[in-house]
Amino acid sequence: MPFNVSRLSYCCLFGTLLSATLASSAWGYQAELESAQQALAQDDNQAAYEQLQALEIEHSGAPEFDYWLGVAALRAGEPSHALIALDRAILRQPNHAGARMERVAALLHLDQRRAAEREIEQLQALSPPPEAQEAIARFQAVIEQRRQAESSPQHQARLGVDLGYDSNPQRFPDEIAIDPLQPDLRQVFDELIEMGLEPNGDPSQFDERVFSSDASTYQRLQGSYQGVFPIDEQSRWRISTTGQAQRYTEEAAQDYDLTLAQAQVGYQRDLEAQRVLTLRGSALQGWSGQQQSRLLTRWGTAADLRQPIGLDSELTWQLGAQHNRFSASNNDYNAGRIGVQWNTNHSDFRTRLSAQLEHEWADESRDGGDLIQVRLGAGLDYPINDQHLIRADLNHRVRTYQNDGFALYNDFAPTERRDRIWQARLAWLYQLNSDWLVEASADAERRLSSIEFFDTQRFQTQLGLRYLF
Repeated sequence: MPFNVSRLSYCCLFGTLLSATLASSAWGYQAELESAQQALAQDDNQAAYEQLQALEIEHSGAPEFDYWLGVAALRAGEPSHALIALDRAILRQPNHAGARMERVAALLHLDQRRAAEREIEQLQALSPPPEAQEAIARFQAVIEQRRQAESSPQHQARLGVDLGYDSNPQRFPDEIAIDPLQPDLRQVFDELIEMGLEPNGDPSQFDERVFSSDASTYQRLQGSYQGVFPIDEQSRWRISTTGQAQRYTEEAAQDYDLTLAQAQVGYQRDLEAQRVLTLRGSALQGWSGQQQSRLLTRWGTAADLRQPIGLDSELTWQLGAQHNRFSASNNDYNAGRIGVQWNTNHSDFRTRLSAQLEHEWADESRDGGDLIQVRLGAGLDYPINDQHLIRADLNHRVRTYQNDGFALYNDFAPTERRDRIWQARLAWLYQLNSDWLVEASADAERRLSSIEFFDTQRFQTQLGLRYLF
């Protein structure tokens, strides 16, 4: 739950007024400090923060300077920097009541409720005066409100519709990783080969339409639900369901119409040192084609361990397994993966870095046999203001098959296959109000394979409208 600084900033006013009386002419930064204090009194918080931030390298470590820098940073909407400065002040003066009070506000802003409760215990040990007790009581009321919210079931639902263009519908989404040929089309080609028809190294001579991109516009309807059901103060159940139906306009592309339904049940528990463990089980069912015949059934399990790194970063360790069964058994495989993701909040934007290693144990009839995949990703979220967000993602995957195969696509000579895939996405999100969200995005994918037949490229654009419940 976001913390409203303006609503609770005056809880610490007694500390601010108390420290104002301690200004000394011995300070070399007295003029700048007094100017910053005046700016704070006039609610010009950003100006006060910028004035003191410019002096931080020279004067950090001086308790009163760090205190006022923390006050200004918190009022300017920089709680992470405020926490760093206030920690320096408390390190030099452990009984600095004003710094500890501001630290409670910074921790609540960062949604670190338990750390804020511990800080309040430290404050109460200092035998604060009545006005300080009133401020502490107001903080405790906020903490109790959040505790009650966390102990009550929470529900969120989303319904959306998208209109888009796809230059290559043959490429299924990432969650369904199979080659461009539909399973039924692959079976037809195998039967033609068995009949003795040889395309002289060029399978496209069978039927050009099978391998054409069949660019098309499409419509997509999707809905999702997420629920959180507390068990106790440290643990909770998390349930989510997602469904989507995508339909292409061009008849030649309608063999790739896709419907997905997914359900997920998770158990989440808070551990020591602000770490969070999540265990999940999931099921996914997919249908494709004009007749919407079964394409895929998937069962999965996963475990995530999330831990803070410093004040602004979060590291998540990931472990998972999947059991995949397609309508054509030669696509079947089981998979295991291990990964890590690092999220960081910067002053003006957020970044994501990820790495993942996956092994697929394939059905013995799958071309190329088992597969090892390495995936690297980077992302950035840049909030323009409270309503607009720019989101960018770049991913690179290397897929290496472990056995020779794919003779049909290589002059009828089995060979090894390795694919390198680059994916880029740029999106703009606009929050119209608390209920409506508009999203516009563009995606590009380029696959370079050691077997030229599998070289592909794809471009997608879409405009979506979401309703949030």
